Amino acid sequence: MKELNKSIDLAEAIKNVLRKRNITKSEFAKLMGEDLTVIKEWLSGTHNFNLPTLLDISMKLELI
Repeated sequence: MKELNKSIDLAEAIKNVLRKRNITKSEFAKLMGEDLTVIKEWLSGTHNFNLPTLLDISMKLELI
């Protein structure tokens, strides 16, 4: 259950960044080179992120 809460927190953090920067889910999908359905899964809070994906998101959103 703890892991699910962290996934939800990560998804919310990503959504907050997208919202603050006025980036739509479709724009985020293009930026990430992913299909919109993948992005929706990521942002649902049920996706189990791996480190390479988190690093890619962080770099493309210029968080690191």
